[in-house]
Amino acid sequence: MKAGIDELLKAAVDRGDVPNAVAVAADRNGIVYEGGAGPRAAGSDDAAGPDTSFRLASMTKMITTVAVLRLVEQGRVDLDAPVADYRPEFDELMVLEGVDGDVPKLRPPASRPTVRRLATHTSGLGYWFWSADLAAWEEATGVPNVLAGDARSFTAPLVADPGTRIEYGHSTDWLGRILETVSGPTSPPGRDAPGVSD
Repeated sequence: MKAGIDELLKAAVDRGDVPNAVAVAADRNGIVYEGGAGPRAAGSDDAAGPDTSFRLASMTKMITTVAVLRLVEQGRVDLDAPVADYRPEFDELMVLEGVDGDVPKLRPPASRPTVRRLATHTSGLGYWFWSADLAAWEEATGVPNVLAGDARSFTAPLVADPGTRIEYGHSTDWLGRILETVSGPTSPPGRDAPGVSD
């Protein structure tokens, strides 16, 4: 079986279907297969394998949202509470109305965003690739976007007033911070707690 799966993964990489592939299979008795094909990273000679880390990007949004909704079911999170009840620093965020040269034009939001607004992408938070103003703010301030894994990305301003429109952005990253606050971060034995680096 191992040789067949190895060949399947290698063929997908060789055809150019994927840059690399890693697979792990298990049954009730434990792991029955683990292997990989292709380079760990573009231009690397290191092979991808079961210990390779992958960026899941927006696929984590559903996992985080479900985890927070479990806390709602347990009565530990209130969907209609202001985000700042759990993360006070959220109240420091302003609405970005543009950038004049290299000076961001900011104002207070018309209302306080709630946890529900984070979960429904109506908090006013956005992404730089949908908002030229937010991209200009990042350039003017030197604050990186969320892809950098830098905690400063949580200082990015809102691009709309809460509740006024759906805006695909990093609302779920803030939901993750609420999850950490309420549940406390956990980590596997021998590893540091997961989270955004400072």
